[in-house]
Amino acid sequence: MKIYIYIIIAISIYLYIIKDNKYPLERIHHIYFWTTIALILLLCYFMKFHKFHLYKFFYNLKTVDDKPYYKF
Repeated sequence: MKIYIYIIIAISIYLYIIKDNKYPLERIHHIYFWTTIALILLLCYFMKFHKFHLYKFFYNLKTVDDKPYYKF
Protein backbone atom coordinates (compact mmCIF):
# COMPACT_ATOMS: atom_id res chain seq x y z
CA MET A 1 0.00 0.00 0.00
CA LYS A 2 2.93 2.34 0.68
CA ILE A 3 4.09 2.00 -2.91
CA TYR A 4 0.92 3.72 -4.13
CA ILE A 5 1.59 6.66 -1.83
CA TYR A 6 5.16 6.89 -3.13
CA ILE A 7 3.91 6.81 -6.72
CA ILE A 8 1.41 9.59 -5.99
CA ILE A 9 4.16 11.67 -4.39
CA ALA A 10 6.49 11.07 -7.36
CA ILE A 11 3.78 12.04 -9.86
CA SER A 12 2.89 15.17 -7.89
CA ILE A 13 6.54 16.26 -7.82
CA TYR A 14 6.78 15.52 -11.54
CA LEU A 15 3.69 17.62 -12.26
CA TYR A 16 5.02 20.44 -10.08
CA ILE A 17 8.28 20.44 -12.04
CA ILE A 18 6.40 20.51 -15.35
CA LYS A 19 3.94 23.21 -14.23
CA ASP A 20 6.54 25.66 -12.94
CA ASN A 21 9.23 24.59 -15.43
CA LYS A 22 11.76 24.38 -12.59
CA TYR A 23 13.97 21.96 -14.46
CA PRO A 24 13.89 21.68 -18.26
CA LEU A 25 12.89 18.16 -19.24
CA GLU A 26 13.36 16.65 -22.64
CA ARG A 27 10.99 14.20 -24.28
CA ILE A 28 13.16 11.23 -23.29
CA HIS A 29 12.83 12.16 -19.60
CA HIS A 30 9.04 12.02 -19.87
CA ILE A 31 9.25 8.62 -21.54
CA TYR A 32 11.60 7.26 -18.85
CA PHE A 33 9.42 8.57 -16.03
CA TRP A 34 6.12 7.17 -17.31
CA THR A 35 7.75 3.87 -18.30
CA THR A 36 9.16 3.51 -14.80
CA ILE A 37 5.77 4.25 -13.24
CA ALA A 38 4.11 1.71 -15.58
CA LEU A 39 6.67 -0.99 -14.73
CA ILE A 40 6.27 -0.41 -11.00
CA LEU A 41 2.48 -0.67 -11.30
CA LEU A 42 2.82 -3.82 -13.42
CA LEU A 43 5.08 -5.37 -10.79
CA CYS A 44 2.56 -4.44 -8.08
CA TYR A 45 -0.19 -6.09 -10.13
CA PHE A 46 1.84 -9.27 -10.53
CA MET A 47 2.73 -9.36 -6.83
CA LYS A 48 -0.92 -8.99 -5.86
CA PHE A 49 -2.71 -11.25 -8.34
CA HIS A 50 -0.05 -13.57 -9.82
CA LYS A 51 2.38 -14.10 -6.97
CA PHE A 52 2.84 -17.83 -7.62
CA HIS A 53 3.72 -17.28 -11.28
CA LEU A 54 6.14 -14.50 -10.41
CA TYR A 55 7.91 -16.63 -7.79
CA LYS A 56 8.04 -19.53 -10.23
CA PHE A 57 9.56 -17.24 -12.88
CA PHE A 58 12.27 -16.01 -10.48
CA TYR A 59 12.92 -19.57 -9.29
CA ASN A 60 13.46 -20.67 -12.89
CA LEU A 61 15.85 -17.76 -13.43
CA LYS A 62 17.80 -18.80 -10.34
CA THR A 63 17.88 -22.43 -11.50
CA VAL A 64 19.26 -21.45 -14.90
CA ASP A 65 21.83 -19.19 -13.23
CA ASP A 66 23.04 -22.02 -10.98
CA LYS A 67 23.69 -24.43 -13.86
CA PRO A 68 27.23 -24.46 -15.23
CA TYR A 69 27.85 -23.09 -18.70
CA TYR A 70 30.10 -25.93 -19.77
CA LYS A 71 30.06 -29.64 -18.99
CA PHE A 72 33.47 -31.14 -18.35
